[in-house]
Amino acid sequence: MKRQINESEKQQLLVIHRNKDGRIYCFIDNEPIEDTKNIHFDHIDPFAKSEETSLDNIAPVCKNHNLAKKDMSLSEYRDKLSIEKLFKEKENCGKQLKLNDVLVAKYNVDYAYLIKYEYLKAEEKIQIKYFIDNKKTNLPIVKKYPVFICPITELHFFYAQIPVRNIINDGKEESEIELQPRPLILDHFWNLYRHLRVNTQLQPSICRIEGDNPIFVFDGQHKAAAKIWAGAQFIDAKIFIEPDVIKLMKTNLVAHDKLKQLRFYSSILADKLSQIYGINWQKYIETAERKSEKGFCNFIKYSETSTDEKPIKQIEAFIVESILKHNDNKILPYVAPENKTGKQYAISRDSLNKYYFRYFITSPPLDIEIDSKEDFRNHEIENNVFLLNLLADKILIDKWNPVANSEDHRKAERIFRTGSIMAWFPILRNVIYNKLDIINPNDADKILFRNIPPEKWLLIENFINKMFSHKIWLDKDPNIDIVLGNKKAEITKKLFDEKGFTDKWILGLIN
Repeated sequence: MKRQINESEKQQLLVIHRNKDGRIYCFIDNEPIEDTKNIHFDHIDPFAKSEETSLDNIAPVCKNHNLAKKDMSLSEYRDKLSIEKLFKEKENCGKQLKLNDVLVAKYNVDYAYLIKYEYLKAEEKIQIKYFIDNKKTNLPIVKKYPVFICPITELHFFYAQIPVRNIINDGKEESEIELQPRPLILDHFWNLYRHLRVNTQLQPSICRIEGDNPIFVFDGQHKAAAKIWAGAQFIDAKIFIEPDVIKLMKTNLVAHDKLKQLRFYSSILADKLSQIYGINWQKYIETAERKSEKGFCNFIKYSETSTDEKPIKQIEAFIVESILKHNDNKILPYVAPENKTGKQYAISRDSLNKYYFRYFITSPPLDIEIDSKEDFRNHEIENNVFLLNLLADKILIDKWNPVANSEDHRKAERIFRTGSIMAWFPILRNVIYNKLDIINPNDADKILFRNIPPEKWLLIENFINKMFSHKIWLDKDPNIDIVLGNKKAEITKKLFDEKGFTDKWILGLIN
């Protein structure tokens, strides 16, 4: 047993790995190593795993990669770079990586093979036919499994090791119901990948079967994706047989929100809740005479057995999603889907909920009859889209560019700092309240819950222009950025007052 190789062995390796063009190529990225002084040698698989230094397990690598990989083996480090590249390519397209993307990366279009099943109730078993090609030209592999019944929900399920080419992610982004909307998280994917290369999978992925389709994976996609990337041909799974998908969605929602296994991103949580709202609303309108948000909440409270329905959150999520996913919405490309905003985004969903929508959405549930002359909820959605588009036009579009880091970008970045939006969103609310000539103070909570004529929007736009013409946004005082980086509105408000950026200044009441 030994760890280091001698000079003679290094020369043997150079002979083995020298390309036909006479060059030695780095095992990590297959780039030529021009200077022989920069050739290092290391284990392809971990030395601790093999406990020997066979020349078959040694490869040349460039000096930079060998130093950067730290305690990883060459194969691990190469896989890490390829995983990061996969995530980056998806991010550059404005999308996020999911299980299907990993399947595409591994198998191109040669995956998502169909299955057929027969529930043998007399035997309490299920027979699965796994097709082994897309065209079903070859005979399928046939397996039988015992079926179990959940004593609480009466859902039927079985356990199996299923071929990875017979699975897909549960639901497409454009579909009405997407049981697995979460993207893969790089760190979690990578850590599971390293773990599952050498350890068994303790918990199964959760799947469902329905009709002549592939097997749908709706929970545990990180485990599935990690095993696929590590070269596994099968994943361990618990598979529900034609379940109530809404019940599964609710269970999954609670597990990842209230019970916090891996908390859903704000956008996904909202999307799931709004989907549930749509389904529950359809049930409600089929039974109720006078329809209102408050009536919907009472309907859920008294007609559903689950205590985790959260009807008010469903309504809120539906309103927010209706605004952000509106066909005319311009700000969405600048909104991060995660709780923390990255450099490419101006603001996160979480921040919009905390600091914007609290001022510009009327809190549900309203006891106003839906579609009556007093119901302005649809107007409120349209008004929010219009207002957010104004902000996008004035501050972000053709200006937000972290790579260029221009003056326009630096201004936009200062405007959307967390400490900044905490203070200027309420200022904006006050300005709009003033310009809409709202008399009743109680209507301050329903500021956009009304029909706003074009001439009023033109007036509001002029004051928004003035808001973001203030010198504070381009002032070179470094203390400004320090203050705006805080998360205490009162500190930012004090700075705004000192610099003369107030609602009175915007309204022209003071110079």
